[in-house]
Amino acid sequence: MFKTYLFILGFFLSSSFYAAGQDQKLTIERIRYFYYLKSQLANRNWPGFGLPRYDVTLAYFTKNQTYLIDPTGLVKSRRTVTSIYDDGKIRIGKTSRLDTVAFHMATAYEDRQQDILWYHNPIMLCSDLETTRNYVSEVPDIQTWATMVMHEYFHGFQFRHPAFLRFANDSISISNSRLQSYYDSYPWFKESVEKENELLLKCLKEHDFSKIKSLIKKYISMRNLRLKQFKEQEKFELDSQEDFLEKMEGSARYMEYQLYLAFKRLPTEKTLASMDTAYKMNAYKHFQIEDKQWMYESNSIKYFYSTGFNILRLLDKLHVNYKHHFFDNNSLTPNQLVANFVK
Repeated sequence: MFKTYLFILGFFLSSSFYAAGQDQKLTIERIRYFYYLKSQLANRNWPGFGLPRYDVTLAYFTKNQTYLIDPTGLVKSRRTVTSIYDDGKIRIGKTSRLDTVAFHMATAYEDRQQDILWYHNPIMLCSDLETTRNYVSEVPDIQTWATMVMHEYFHGFQFRHPAFLRFANDSISISNSRLQSYYDSYPWFKESVEKENELLLKCLKEHDFSKIKSLIKKYISMRNLRLKQFKEQEKFELDSQEDFLEKMEGSARYMEYQLYLAFKRLPTEKTLASMDTAYKMNAYKHFQIEDKQWMYESNSIKYFYSTGFNILRLLDKLHVNYKHHFFDNNSLTPNQLVANFVK
């Protein structure tokens, strides 16, 4: 009886260790897959995105562990990190959870408190797919999860540019939620934003160059009138803050969108497909922007995500070369670039 008990106990222990090992293998493959996707966008869709000096620390949270890609070594200098994977390009370590927060999907950055891990070191904090599904609806596969991580990782790329950080410090005077509250609370404000966005969408569909220029001028005029009315009513300006948030969130959504498009051309990731039931064969192979209306409609999430995103798509259509110094030159905002085009 005692021997039987030991045998059963040993069986369950070995099964647990095997399951833990399989979970770690899956985690490694998912992280490798994300970096493969990043490599497919780097330089093809945004110059400099693939340069090592812009690499961002990634912290991947599972139930009991945090897996780390720590190119700067700053986290490793302050935490005990065990190396679990190194192929010469990607080095993955693991440590106990960095915190007890239930869900992560954001890039953290701190420029005041030196005792915080992300002090002058942007860290992309993301939960695994299983946790993400508990907090975000409609995440059917690992590819969708990867688009969310790409959006946030691109914020880390932005934070690697000192000029961009200065722009943030100079521009942010109210919270994103408060800015959105004006859209939600003031009918005249919302009506104008929706019309402005409709003009941008018309530009994206129009092929006649002279008509596009006319639509852009209407858009600029309408936007300026809205911001003027807001200043007269509230006694402070939104111009700079709106410009900054369109630059920050519009470009992150733009890269998220580019990943959706990339899935159409990328081959099946065979290793992940063989071991991850969340990897869906042919996911987004027939993707169209109309499948994700929340990306471009002004009444989805926060309006400045969509307007910034639509302007950047329009700049691409107009063959405006804006990406090389976009985060190094604070005068290069989506709105200013499209306004300059029609001057």
